[in-house]
Amino acid sequence: MATYIHQVPGTEVRFISGYYNIVEEKRIPFEGRELLCVVGVAVVGSACCGTGGCRFLNIPGYILSWKSIEGPTGTPISDVEPLTAQEEQQKVKDMLDRLFPYSQIIFQQ
Repeated sequence: MATYIHQVPGTEVRFISGYYNIVEEKRIPFEGRELLCVVGVAVVGSACCGTGGCRFLNIPGYILSWKSIEGPTGTPISDVEPLTAQEEQQKVKDMLDRLFPYSQIIFQQ
């Protein structure tokens, strides 16, 4: 089991060469369980090559409890079960590729 600290959609996180935005969180049914899928967009700048970006899907895991507690700052926290088996990750990736074509898919460990 792991915990996932939710970010408010629209949250922008800046880093040295760009930023990312959380667009939305989705609860996706999959084989009798629910996956937590965090959709975001990353933008990376480069002085020599201009700006580029991509949509990403962060998959913390199967939802065990949804926003069941709050962190010290009031941010909701959910309990999740990470997907660790490669075969299971591939099945999820195949499904997500159909729902969100051309997205980078990241599985939390």
